[in-house]
Amino acid sequence: MTLSISFILAVLLACTDHSSILAFRGDTFVSLRLPRPPLGALVKHVASVRLAATAELARELTEHRTSPKEVVHMFDEYASYFESKLVDTLEYSTPQDVAARVSARIQSGRNGQLYSSILDAGCGTGLSGPYLRKMLADDGTLIGVDLSPKMAELAAELVVDDGQTPVVVDRMRRCTEPARLASEEVPERLYDGVFTADLLDMSSSRPLEGYGSPVTSFPSQPFDLIVSADVLVYFGEMRTILKVFANRLAVGGDLVFSTETLAEGDYKWVCLPGSERYAHCPEYVAQMAEEAGLVAVSQEAFTPRLEGGEKVLGTLHMFHKER
Repeated sequence: MTLSISFILAVLLACTDHSSILAFRGDTFVSLRLPRPPLGALVKHVASVRLAATAELARELTEHRTSPKEVVHMFDEYASYFESKLVDTLEYSTPQDVAARVSARIQSGRNGQLYSSILDAGCGTGLSGPYLRKMLADDGTLIGVDLSPKMAELAAELVVDDGQTPVVVDRMRRCTEPARLASEEVPERLYDGVFTADLLDMSSSRPLEGYGSPVTSFPSQPFDLIVSADVLVYFGEMRTILKVFANRLAVGGDLVFSTETLAEGDYKWVCLPGSERYAHCPEYVAQMAEEAGLVAVSQEAFTPRLEGGEKVLGTLHMFHKER
């Protein structure tokens, strides 16, 4: 049997006086001590641990990322109530924070020039879409890609007009393709194309069909802007994904993404206990981005959401491709 990262963490938690998390520092794993969680939360987490001797789980341990199959399963189940839970309960604000950073970049670093092509990498249900559309030139292209088919379907249903039946406040509405075509003034889809794929293999992207999207083949041309909001928290090691993004980025383009951080500790990245997520040291992220050929524009502390009534610590990163 192969033991998952979650199982190893559960054993560490159950056998110590304080909680520990596995952290990657230098070339080795170390243990960081945290306040012990409530017994109920610990029991709940241990009860959720699964043992499975599968190739997928073996890759999870060697690639240091949340299992893609686990991500698909988790978000396909969450899709129907994902937005209301995240926005209304957890006060999720990453799309707005990303938009503010990109808007400032347009004014200060691009002389007011909008982006001609944008990739929403890990678009989910499309929460970032309405903000990104405002950063796009009139003839530009907005593409969404996500690992979860159910989440991507909700993004593909979004239309540009803000009608009488928005999903939640300040969200553009959704409609089926027959309903869209039956409208007196047929609205455009918010995304020019939505695809399902692993971010590490976007060349194998599959288009979501039946939504009238004008772009049905994943673009081979590089993007002016790549945004990945609350997505890289499912990757531990950053070298590979940042190289993928750098290769998809046009010269002169920008990359914006968010990560979670710890208040203290000597680490590069850590797998958070009771979670399928990772936290990253900003200095480590900057180093990996530099290795990928990107130049740091900014790394700013921010609060992506609440968790258990407490503010989650995060970092909003922006990098630029000069050549």
